[in-house]
Amino acid sequence: MLIRLIPTTLLAFGFSPPATAAEPVSLTREVIPILTKAGCNSGTCHGTPTGKNGFRLSLRGYDIALDIHTLTREMGGRRIDRIAPDRSLILQKGTALAPHEGGRRLDPDGDLYRLLRDWIAEGALDDRNRSPRPTTIAVTPAQTILDAPAASATLKVVAAFPDGAKQDVTHLTRFTVNDELAARVRADGTVTRSRPGEVVVTAEYMGLMTPAVILFRDPNPDFRWPDPPSQNYVDEHVFAKLKILRIEPAPLCTDEEFVRRAYLDAIGRLPAPADVLAFLADKDATKRSKLIDTLLDQPEFADWWALKWSDRLGVNQRFVGKIGAVKYHQWVRGAMATNVPEDKFARTILTAAGSNYSNPPAGFFRRLRNPELRAEEVAQLFMGARMQCAKCHNHPGENWTQDDYYGVAAFFARVQYRDGPFFVGIYDKEETVLAKRDGTLLHPRTGLIVKPKFPGGAVVDVPPEGDVRAAFANWLTAPNNPYFARAAANRIWFHLLGRGVVEPVDDLRSTNPPSVPALLDALTADLVRSGFDRKHLIRTIMNSRVYQLSGRKNATNGDDVKYFSRQVPRRIGAEALLDAVCDATGVPESFKGFPAGTRAVQLPDGEFPYPFLRVFGRPPRASACECERETDTTLHMALMLQGGNFLQDKLLAPTGRVASLAASKVTDREAVEEMFLLTLSRQPTAAETEKLLAFLAKEAQKTRRQRFEDVLHALLNHPEFLFQH
Repeated sequence: MLIRLIPTTLLAFGFSPPATAAEPVSLTREVIPILTKAGCNSGTCHGTPTGKNGFRLSLRGYDIALDIHTLTREMGGRRIDRIAPDRSLILQKGTALAPHEGGRRLDPDGDLYRLLRDWIAEGALDDRNRSPRPTTIAVTPAQTILDAPAASATLKVVAAFPDGAKQDVTHLTRFTVNDELAARVRADGTVTRSRPGEVVVTAEYMGLMTPAVILFRDPNPDFRWPDPPSQNYVDEHVFAKLKILRIEPAPLCTDEEFVRRAYLDAIGRLPAPADVLAFLADKDATKRSKLIDTLLDQPEFADWWALKWSDRLGVNQRFVGKIGAVKYHQWVRGAMATNVPEDKFARTILTAAGSNYSNPPAGFFRRLRNPELRAEEVAQLFMGARMQCAKCHNHPGENWTQDDYYGVAAFFARVQYRDGPFFVGIYDKEETVLAKRDGTLLHPRTGLIVKPKFPGGAVVDVPPEGDVRAAFANWLTAPNNPYFARAAANRIWFHLLGRGVVEPVDDLRSTNPPSVPALLDALTADLVRSGFDRKHLIRTIMNSRVYQLSGRKNATNGDDVKYFSRQVPRRIGAEALLDAVCDATGVPESFKGFPAGTRAVQLPDGEFPYPFLRVFGRPPRASACECERETDTTLHMALMLQGGNFLQDKLLAPTGRVASLAASKVTDREAVEEMFLLTLSRQPTAAETEKLLAFLAKEAQKTRRQRFEDVLHALLNHPEFLFQH
C-alpha cells in the first residue's frame, strides 16, 4: 500500500514522517473507483439520474465534478466529517452502522474503508486537475484454461498512465462475470468455477474496461480430436477453438441439406425440384463451389441481400414517402446487384444530400431527425456499437464516454431538411436533405459547443465550406479503422450462420468479445484485403467446411450454440417463407400496386400491409438493430399455417400445384417425391414413402386431389420446411 500523507495535527505534536511520504489519497484514482467497486454509483443505486433517498452520484463516476459537490457540499457537508472521519455519513451507511437500504457495502476493517476514511481525514481533496487518468488497463491472465480439479483463478489489473507509470489497481477494480451460473467472481478478482464452460470477466477501473476469458474444462481422457480437413482459414480458426474446447464438430451435411441451405442463404429461395435432382446427380467433386458461384450471380441474390439492408436503412414509406421507398429500395438493390463495396456503400449513405427522390440514399437521414439519433444509428449500423447509453453518461458496459457520444453526434449536427419539391401528404412527400455550413450541438453537461470528434480519438476541424460528414465517413471506412470492417464481417457471418461471431451482431465491444476471436480477425482482414468485396466474403464463408457442417449432435456438441460446431436450426424469415409457400403450392402471391410475379422479398416498402409478413416477424424498419426481426415461433404462426385460410386457399387453388398433380398421370409415389422436393428439397426416405402411400390408399373415400392436399399441407407445416438447417 502507498504511504499516506501524515495529518498536520500529528506534525504539530512532533510526530516525524517517514523519509519518503506518499501522495494523499486520490479522489479520481481511488475514491471514485471505490464507490464504483462498492456499487454506490451503479444504475440501481445512487447512480440513477435522480439518485436514491436524496443522494445522487454520477453513474460509475463519469462526472467527478458532480460527485465532489454532492459528497462535500450537499446536506451542509454532513456526508463527510473532516474532524471525525469515522462519523461521516457515507462511511456510517456504507458499513451499515447507520440504516442503509443498500446494506453493507464496505468492510470497516478493509482497505477500501481505510482509503475512503483517509481521504476524508486529509481534507477530502479534489485532485481532478492534477491527477491524470489512465490511458489503458490490462488484466492478467487475459486468457487461461483451467482443467479440473483446478477451479479458480485470480486476476490482476494494472493501469498505465500517460507518463509511462504503471500501478496495480486490482483492489480498486470492479469485476463482473457474464455467466454467473458458470462462475463467480469475488471483489479481489478471484474467479471460481461453478460448472465447465467459458466465461468472460470484465475488469473496470476509472471508466476503462477490459475482459479476461477463462475456460473451465473437465478432464476427458477419452476425447480424441477427429482432425477434420480445413477448406480455408475459416475452418482453421473454428476448429482450433473447438479443439481447445474439446468439442467435436458435426460431419459434413448431405448434398440435399447443402443445396437447400445454399439457396436459402444466398438468394432467399428454395431450389426447384429439377435443380435439386441435377445437383444430386452431379458427380463433380467441386459441385458445391460451383453452385455457390452460380447463386451469387443470380438476380435473386440482389433481391435477398437488398432486403437485409432495407431492413436496417429504414426503407419504409413512413420515413421516406411512398415513392421514396420504391426509389430507395431500387438504389439498394442496384448496389447489391453490382456488388458495390461495403465501404463505398456506407460512404454514399453517410454523405448523401439532396432530394431523397432523385438521390435515394439521402432517405437515410429522413428518419433520423436530430444529431443524437443519427449518431446512435450510424454507430450501431456501421460500427456495431450501441452508443445509446453514452448519451446521458459514460457507457456502463464499454469504454465509450459521453464526450465520445456527442463528438460523433457533432458530425451530423449540420443536417437539415426542406419539404419537397414533391408533396402530397405525410406518406407521400419528397424531402430534401441539406448539408448546411452551420449547425451546432451543445454538450448537456458542460453547456459548450461540441466539436466533431472521432470516438476515442482527435477533435476534427472542418472548414465551413466542407461537409463534416465526409470527414467521418472517410475515417470510418478507412482500411485501418477498428470498427467498420469488423462490424461488416460479423454481420455477413451472422446472415449466413444465424449467429454472429460477436452476438448480438451489432453490439461489438471489449466486454462482449467474439466467441472465436481469431476467426473474426481473419474475416475482417480478408474483407479489407478484398477491397470490401461483399460477395468475396460470402463465397469464402459458404465454401468453408464450418458452413457446410450438418446439424447432427454428438456427445460433445449437443449444447453448443455459439462456437459453430454444428448447424443450429433457425426459422426462415417472413418474406422467404411466404415465397417458399408460394413456390411449393404453385400459387404466387398478388401484392396490390405491384406487378404480377413480385415476390415478397422484392417488396420495397416495409410498411406494406400484409398479415402473413406481420405475423411471421417482418421488422418495422424503425431501427438499425437486427433485433427488430422476430425469430421466435408463436401460436399465431401455427394457427395461420395449420387452420387459417391463407394456406387452405393456396392448396385449393384450381391452378395450383395440387390441382396439376392430381390431374396428371404421375403415380402416387411420383407425386409424393415431387411434393418432398418442392418443400423439403429432398427425396423422401423409404419409410416416409411407404407411410404416405399407405395413407393415400387408406383415404380412398377422398378424391385424389384431396389426398394430395393433405400430404402437401402436412409438409408445409413440417419443421424441416419451416426452418433453415
